[in-house]
Amino acid sequence: MTQRSKRVFAGVAGAALLFTGSGMALNALNPAPADASDEARGTTHTFNENVVEASWADIDDGSYVRVPDVQGTFVFNQLGTTPNDELFNVFGTALTSMCSKPAVELGSQADGVANYYVNVGGHIQKNFTVDVSALSEDASEETLMACSCATGSPFGQAAVLGVPLASIVEMADLEDGVNTVTAYGADGFGQPLPLRYALEHDAMLVYQVNGEELTSAEGSSMQLWMPETVARYFTRNITDIELTREDAVPDVQQVDPCYRNKVNIMNYADGCTFAAGDEITFEGVADDVGSPIEAIEFSFDGGTTWTTCATEGATADKWVNWQFTTTFEEQGDHRMTVRAKTADGTVSPLEATLLFAVE
Repeated sequence: MTQRSKRVFAGVAGAALLFTGSGMALNALNPAPADASDEARGTTHTFNENVVEASWADIDDGSYVRVPDVQGTFVFNQLGTTPNDELFNVFGTALTSMCSKPAVELGSQADGVANYYVNVGGHIQKNFTVDVSALSEDASEETLMACSCATGSPFGQAAVLGVPLASIVEMADLEDGVNTVTAYGADGFGQPLPLRYALEHDAMLVYQVNGEELTSAEGSSMQLWMPETVARYFTRNITDIELTREDAVPDVQQVDPCYRNKVNIMNYADGCTFAAGDEITFEGVADDVGSPIEAIEFSFDGGTTWTTCATEGATADKWVNWQFTTTFEEQGDHRMTVRAKTADGTVSPLEATLLFAVE
């Protein structure tokens, strides 16, 4: 039999769950372990104008072909960026959905001006204003950084250019006991962070995303990006940074335990049919927001057996782009389940599942 190569999913342009095709492929979220007695449950996720429903699936039904110990070729990297017009509006207030709409300042068609001035105050000897973009080239840094909600999917990664928050703090003559930093947007939103945490996690004041200067009609277009931190601390249109001495250091929200090791399958298989012997490549992303992804695991028999693929060297500040290539000889409906494991030993509470057919 002549072997053909089929790519089920293509690229990592965006990390939203995408449903395409006519029932040949379905992205869904499964509980681990599944309980057939559970009532139907699920989540709803909005991607631009599309509403994606992810529902619990019963992995104990016998309607698909079970293939144990599937072997294949696995590769991964931590590269790839989400196009600016697909990045979600992850910069908002605690009362607004982090993932509700595209951020207009990330679109090349957006009106506005570039303004990177920030006022620095609080418990410091003298307040001052600085144009972050005008700092020396030695102060500017470019890095690849992922962003993810505490209870949602890994939905964006970008190459950002900016200045470390540490550079601004070093310019301030702090009073004794300063332990908190708050970046305020033009709308007055500010989420306090422990100063030590922000500095240790290399917080950045960003003025360029994926090579595009940020613009805004609100007087400031600078953004705060926080590696290994949930999206609520990403703040846009920053006008003020307050360095203060608080009686109690603020807590930092962590990822909801139910959403650790988030895994997405990137589905772009529109009407694709697979023949026995076809070489099929599955693609997706995984992110934990805090702990490095240590391995991606695949099951084609409902979780009875798992194929473990190590992601040695992966870091926590970026998502993992993975590809798994294999073949199937038995005809019928098949189901792939994928999960992630982190360096701290956590296995994905939510697994991603794909249904596909071999004819």
